[in-house]
Amino acid sequence: MHRLKHFGFNVIKESFDQLPSGVCFFNYKGDIVLCNRQMYRLSQYLFDSDMQHLREVEQALRFPPEGVVLLPGLESTYRFPDKSVWRFEKTEVTDRYGETYTQLTAADITEIHRVLVQIAADNQKLNEDEKKLLELSENVKAIVREKEQLAAKSAMHDGLAASLTVTKQYLAGNLGEIDIAVVLHEWEKSIAFRDAVLLSEKEKLFDNASSSGVSIQIKGEEPTGSAAELTYVAMQVCLNNAIQYAKATKLSVSIQENEDKYSVVIRNNGKPPEKVITEGGGLTNLRRRIEKSGGIMTVYSLPEFSLVMDLPKTDNAEEGGKG
Repeated sequence: MHRLKHFGFNVIKESFDQLPSGVCFFNYKGDIVLCNRQMYRLSQYLFDSDMQHLREVEQALRFPPEGVVLLPGLESTYRFPDKSVWRFEKTEVTDRYGETYTQLTAADITEIHRVLVQIAADNQKLNEDEKKLLELSENVKAIVREKEQLAAKSAMHDGLAASLTVTKQYLAGNLGEIDIAVVLHEWEKSIAFRDAVLLSEKEKLFDNASSSGVSIQIKGEEPTGSAAELTYVAMQVCLNNAIQYAKATKLSVSIQENEDKYSVVIRNNGKPPEKVITEGGGLTNLRRRIEKSGGIMTVYSLPEFSLVMDLPKTDNAEEGGKG
């Protein structure tokens, strides 16, 4: 019977030693009661000898020897000289007789740690790539703007050159029956084109309002980015209609800003519409641009005219700032 019990213990001990994790039990005094081969192997790195007492294990883990590195950001996790990574954990256990023991385990998380490090490196690479893409996007926008400006300046230069040529020919008497009105018309086209190229939407709006005798009153913080351009374009459309149909002398604009959009309301002090407004070229084109940018436009006719827009703060790539 004794031999059978001894044989049973040996089988249990052999199975215990075969565990891939390190496991060790200490009694209430801190003395070792049972320890498997894996934990003894790890203790060779910690003490250059077999562990004897719980306190010396705790001291070694608190101040690991040379070659054993406590990994930052990971609780009780160490890299050993053989490049393996182990996570230590201490718990209290009670046997069926009510005796309390301290269980110390060491789990091999080498592969898990390798994956975590790779994920961290991949995330860092993704963040760097995202920054590069944002920079590239900004560069593309800048290049597009520069190309548009260059094309406009080239066209303006050609127009001015043509006007100068016609003027010289007229002064030299080489234009036959063509009179001064033709020459002046060429200069008018060049000047109008120059103004359209050089003035921003806001500048053109206030210039047109001033020359038409209409004042503009804006309440609220003016938008930025593509939302600003759409706001000024909408105000220009409303200005044209207010002058032509309502005989207005003032354009009122109310702007409210929240986390992701601008809410813009445009009214005038002119004669209210007599019926529901049918959208024509100006309002139709404006609606197309606003909806293309991801915004919403609503036109109210009665009891008075108002144009309401919700414009997203984020620039739409398709809008691209084009007029």
